[in-house]
Amino acid sequence: MTEIKQNLTLDGFAEHLCSKQLGSDLGRVEYKFVRSMLMGVQRARSVNLTDIAKELDENIRLHATHKRLSRNLDNPALEASLSDRMLMLGAAKVRPDTRLIVHLYELNKKYARKVEFLPEPGPDLDAGFKVCEIIASDPDSDTYTALLTTVWSDKVPDYVDDAEEVKKALDRVVVATGNKGIMYFDDLSMSAGLLLSVIEKSNFNFIAVISELEMDVLCRNETCSLQSVVDSVETPYGRTLFKMVPEGAGGASKNTSIDLFMHAGVTAIKLPDCDRNLRLIALKSKNRVLGEMTTPMITSQTNLRSRKALMGLVESFLSVQDVQATHQARRDSFGPASFRVLTYNRLQLLMTLLQLVIHYEVSVSTDVAMSNQRFSVKPHGGDPDRTYLMPKIPKA
Repeated sequence: MTEIKQNLTLDGFAEHLCSKQLGSDLGRVEYKFVRSMLMGVQRARSVNLTDIAKELDENIRLHATHKRLSRNLDNPALEASLSDRMLMLGAAKVRPDTRLIVHLYELNKKYARKVEFLPEPGPDLDAGFKVCEIIASDPDSDTYTALLTTVWSDKVPDYVDDAEEVKKALDRVVVATGNKGIMYFDDLSMSAGLLLSVIEKSNFNFIAVISELEMDVLCRNETCSLQSVVDSVETPYGRTLFKMVPEGAGGASKNTSIDLFMHAGVTAIKLPDCDRNLRLIALKSKNRVLGEMTTPMITSQTNLRSRKALMGLVESFLSVQDVQATHQARRDSFGPASFRVLTYNRLQLLMTLLQLVIHYEVSVSTDVAMSNQRFSVKPHGGDPDRTYLMPKIPKA
């Protein structure tokens, strides 16, 4: 039984998480540790063990609390169990049209040198571990669910490449959800090469922006460049959307609301190393200030012959940015790069515990506020700069 009560206390959440309802009973020792860590991380808004130990305010020396937490973090079996249990809780809510948002980021440690398996820093770069996060959000929903987080580096003994690490994470989600949901890939955190390596051998449903316009695809039984296919696609379906460009982005001196006429069309394609029937969506936008832009998307969704189906998928993809921004802001509020553990096992469990705190706050205690919509079907409120004139409101 994976169902969990809404507005459950964090103590109650920890108890449910460790109970035999989600697997074998983890026992009182593990429960006490998990409860301490969840409460400490939430109260401290930090993953730094010293900060966490201070917030627990145990009636013993701070060093003793710190040492106990550090010792108990070195537990790969507990990390695997907690990670599976969080995924089980989230997967129970996934429907066929649920968006499974895949995002990568790095945990950079500017001055760290002794952390186990820490990658070598490149020129002018900090050394950092890579993290893959997968969160779930239903279309038109104002909330989301944290599903899974995985950590790796190219120094880990069984490391093959980043694509293999992402695939392993996706495979766990596919199994847990029964291959329900649609993977939405964050193209801003994944290169075109990495995206293609991940989706070419996949059997899950997905949608992704592909920036590699010179790559070859098969269209109408001919091999041609993605760019040429995009240029040839008719875009009969369109509507005006409004995009909020935040201050500082693209040189904007103030938040700016831009009116974009978005029009889209679709055609059947195949990738060179993939036997699946896919669709290429050509999303074109026009603005009198920015001019015309084209965004190619590749998806496994094939029933896109109507305006509602095609534009609905496009708008769902665009709104993923709001979900991702909301989650990123909450995650960053804990300062994940402030970790001060020296072993890889401890880091993995620490990041899973952080994700569990976020899962609790967003999905159980329902403490979530979605970021302002970047894309909207209506003009943005407030007083941003605008590339369009607002209609005058008649006086009463």
